[in-house]
Amino acid sequence: MPRYVCVQEFVIPAEHGGACRVNKGQILRIQQIGGQQAADCAFFNADDAKEQFHVGQSWALNVMLGLGTARAPAQLFSKPPRENLMLTILEDTAKEHFGNCAGRCSTKLLAARDNRTGVRSCQENLAEALAPFGIDGDDIGDVFNAFMNVDFHNDGGFTIKVPNNKASDYLDLRAEMNIIAAVSACPNRTGPVNNFATKPLGIKVFDVVPD
Repeated sequence: MPRYVCVQEFVIPAEHGGACRVNKGQILRIQQIGGQQAADCAFFNADDAKEQFHVGQSWALNVMLGLGTARAPAQLFSKPPRENLMLTILEDTAKEHFGNCAGRCSTKLLAARDNRTGVRSCQENLAEALAPFGIDGDDIGDVFNAFMNVDFHNDGGFTIKVPNNKASDYLDLRAEMNIIAAVSACPNRTGPVNNFATKPLGIKVFDVVPD
């Protein structure tokens, strides 16, 4: 059995974001620390940032190929016209994600929904985290809404519910190309998405070493 050797580790503070490079073959772990914390994730090809994760193609391919669902996908693909496999989910202890929503909270969205201004958002968190890699806010397309508990309605609507994940839950993703990964610890405290309280998230990057 191969061994995982941690080569990078950091904590994303509550309501902030973080980013790192994950080389092909390495494992990215997104870890719950306090539990019930949503993670909005953006993934880019580290060698060509024009190629990035796409929700629509990932959702369609997972379902059509029998790989997974919106709540528990198995593979994440890049946007057309590339449509390459970017990440393979090796371990998912939560299996509770909003995998068919490409959006995230932004200052404009929060102002429209809650009449809140001057607060942090996932868009801001991701932009700040990606800036050192030469990727700005306008470059961020789809995100993967990890650890979100959502009910889908027959009329096309949805309801965000309190998450069921625990402090021990995590998501392990193997990079199938060199990846820049950015993760936002969602700053929403006014709704059930984080059970009305924000928490930090843990990030680890592993080399896989054969025994």
